[in-house]
Amino acid sequence: MTKLQMTADEIFQAIKELENEQRWKLLDMLHDEYFNKNVEGNNKEITSLKKDVEYLAGKISVHEMYFNRIFNEEDRD
Repeated sequence: MTKLQMTADEIFQAIKELENEQRWKLLDMLHDEYFNKNVEGNNKEITSLKKDVEYLAGKISVHEMYFNRIFNEEDRD
């Protein structure tokens, strides 16, 4: 089996000669190949970050409640 060898300039010229629809199809394929590989991993990481933020927000709310209670008791004295 022979390996097709083209330069970047040759590939670019070949792409320019494609019909517009085929260029978009190629662009989508390249995007999926190089940028969408970690989408699942990124979604898991984002979900984990959301859970962490929600947890910390809940903790902040509890502390805020305690601070309000302390300040209200000080105001009564």
